[in-house]
Amino acid sequence: MSIDYDALKKRGFLRSKEDGVFTLRTRIASGNYTGEHLEAISRIAKKYGKGFTHLTVRQGIEIPFIRYEDIDAVEKEIKDVGILPGASGPRLRATTVCPGNNWCKRGIVNTFALFEKIENAGILCGLDLPHKFKIVISGCPNTCTRAQSSEIGLHGAADGKTIGYAVYLGGCGGRFPRIGFKLDKIFTEDEAIDVIKKVITFYKTHAKPRQRLALLIEQIGKESFLNAIQ
Repeated sequence: MSIDYDALKKRGFLRSKEDGVFTLRTRIASGNYTGEHLEAISRIAKKYGKGFTHLTVRQGIEIPFIRYEDIDAVEKEIKDVGILPGASGPRLRATTVCPGNNWCKRGIVNTFALFEKIENAGILCGLDLPHKFKIVISGCPNTCTRAQSSEIGLHGAADGKTIGYAVYLGGCGGRFPRIGFKLDKIFTEDEAIDVIKKVITFYKTHAKPRQRLALLIEQIGKESFLNAIQ
């Protein structure tokens, strides 16, 4: 049986250690699964898997033990209830978002609104890039989503009467983690979107295959990178 594993990754199905078995990675806007979504995931897990689900660190839900021959049926069922596939491989991962001021008492910005603007700007999970790339948003300086440890991290910030976003660039986890550096101003939502667009465009154009943003910045130098993205 010939299987295009990379094509399946793009559809949210990750290869398992057992031949012909896959894990479905799902996502939903801002990580806000509804009761209907959860019921569908439970039904699919029982019908096509072994009844298990797994919560990912990027606010998604995975369903393991799906057989290759069931993938098309599973894909249709999640689509019917509005559940989106996640991503793996050299692509933009699902943006991680804390609740912000939607219900957290510490939140000072509407993180869901910024997430929606990011998506509306065409910065979508699954975008093909030289390597994995992560964006995270926190509603306050507590940075529950670890803004300093992703390619682009943002958190709500206040400077006198100005409320907006602090932006970190060049962080990453993995075997050789890096802490991102902070840009020295408070950004509005629209300004933050502009920064995200410029960084992703530069990264997609200049990074080598399997080169994280942090390593690209180290290669060309921080000042050259900042000048390039203006």
